[in-house]
Amino acid sequence: MSIESAKAFYQRVTTDEDFCTQVESSPIEERGTFLQAAGYYFTQREWEAASAEISETTSIGGELNEAQLEAIAGGRASIAMYGLPTELY
Repeated sequence: MSIESAKAFYQRVTTDEDFCTQVESSPIEERGTFLQAAGYYFTQREWEAASAEISETTSIGGELNEAQLEAIAGGRASIAMYGLPTELY
């Protein structure tokens, strides 16, 4: 579980269309399990922290592309959409 894992997930979901399609096509109640099987371990709070860091870093250094905006704004990489818990134990 980590912010770094959330950032790695963000990077992959915004650049790897096949992975994104796999995630989106899995049943929502199984998405957390799917992402953990893919090696991503983060909580909702860690996702929110990673999203804030990504947004802040990018806004200082340049503009977000469409996929990045969608991920941060709650599109593809929305934590609720992926069914991840608030806390992992």
